[in-house]
Amino acid sequence: MSNKIVNYLFEDYMTEANRAESVDDLFAVLMKAVGKHGLDRAVFALMTDHADIGQKASFGIASNYSPDWVEYYFERGLNHTDPVAICASTQEESFAWVDLEQYMSLSKSQRTTMAMADEAGLHNGVAVPLRGSGSQIAGFGFATSQRHDAFDGNIDMVTAYCNHFYVAYRRLLQRNDPAKNIIFTDKEREVLKWVAAGKTDAEIAIILNLSRNTIDAHMRKIFKKLEANNRVLAAVKAITLGLVHI
Repeated sequence: MSNKIVNYLFEDYMTEANRAESVDDLFAVLMKAVGKHGLDRAVFALMTDHADIGQKASFGIASNYSPDWVEYYFERGLNHTDPVAICASTQEESFAWVDLEQYMSLSKSQRTTMAMADEAGLHNGVAVPLRGSGSQIAGFGFATSQRHDAFDGNIDMVTAYCNHFYVAYRRLLQRNDPAKNIIFTDKEREVLKWVAAGKTDAEIAIILNLSRNTIDAHMRKIFKKLEANNRVLAAVKAITLGLVHI
């Protein structure tokens, strides 16, 4: 993704996604967005319980994977050994399935699982881990239905879409307004506005006539308040919750 975190296409996506009134509607908007990048198969899972929204860990909350594959997956207990799910539970960055062995050693059965997924029509896979409050973990698995790799490689943009989906999904099920206890100072709001516009800390320091250390201090406070671990997630959550406007 370019240094502009929220570009025109992403703003269009957010506008449409924020109108979604159900998880199915939200998933349809996401698939339209990632489809423009060549991905046409996806599954969303909660890998841990999410007590704040009353949801237990569950695979396939939203999915267009083959029902036959999903049934086989659970009948054979593959959800307990799936290397993509295991890796996503420990990694913070998105990754291609083909790169799994950079992060973990695969057993023979795990290699078989990946081969069976390919036979089931899930090719050129990408995983997007997502982090919620505390130790909550969710994630997306994406693939192409065609063997040729149609994915354009823009994994940063797909990750941004997924982070927005996760925030919007939680908001649909949230028992209380998730934004009501998040209060930014005027300066934090100003810093975050420039983060959402794609500016680096150095650029923001120049714009606001502040030191890099001061910007870094503001960013650490922003991350803590938003329970975010990176700039993209912080910007997406703040905009989605209506805490900043661009």
